[in-house]
Amino acid sequence: MRLEDAVDELYAAAPADFVATRTRLAREAKGDDPDVAAAITALRKPTRTAWLLNRVARDEPQVVADLTALGERMRTAQAKGDGATLAQARPERRAAIDALVAAADRCAEATGSPFGAAARGEVDATAVAVLADEQSGRALASGTLLRALTYAGFGEVELDDAVATPLRLLPPLPDDAGDGAADPEVDAQERARQEALDSARDELREAERELSAARLEESQVRAALVVARDRVTTAEARVTRVTQDIADLETRPVR
Repeated sequence: MRLEDAVDELYAAAPADFVATRTRLAREAKGDDPDVAAAITALRKPTRTAWLLNRVARDEPQVVADLTALGERMRTAQAKGDGATLAQARPERRAAIDALVAAADRCAEATGSPFGAAARGEVDATAVAVLADEQSGRALASGTLLRALTYAGFGEVELDDAVATPLRLLPPLPDDAGDGAADPEVDAQERARQEALDSARDELREAERELSAARLEESQVRAALVVARDRVTTAEARVTRVTQDIADLETRPVR
């Protein structure tokens, strides 16, 4: 059993069947490849909203494809400073976001799942993240989300613990611009470049986490230094007072 096949089957299963499906897949893989079995056992259950988004990716892939294609056009226009194209895309942007929400609503209705205001908000936020960030589009299209996505308004979307499969192993988004047979050599080069980019981004995120930890440690040390300096200042003042008191006693005439 390939891990990719197990992941695809597991994240297509209903939430109520997730644990049983994972146990069965791990048991089936154990005899052939214990490492794959262990990897299957480690797969985490998606949130209810993530499961609905995974259903959309499987049942209505065109909705996801339209969203990711629009995101690519908007990001390209933004990079070029093409304000006119961005302005024209605003109605499409809202329509694409609403389309993802509507698709999730249909999947919820078809499966008898709740789809309240909170879930709608999470799907809306995921659509915004996909429009802003290519890697979020790959994550949504994979159908293996663990949680909904959010975009803070700058930088890349935080995808740690958001996808069951490491991002570097996800297939690239389809190129809608091409109209001929794919060139295997070009595809291989593109995959290699994408894997290198994903690996570099992983390293960057790890370095940023280490930097944050170091800064926190530095701030704690600085705070301790301030406290120590205050104690030294207080102690010095006390020594000065006591020294002065002793000097006063020594110079006081004896009666």
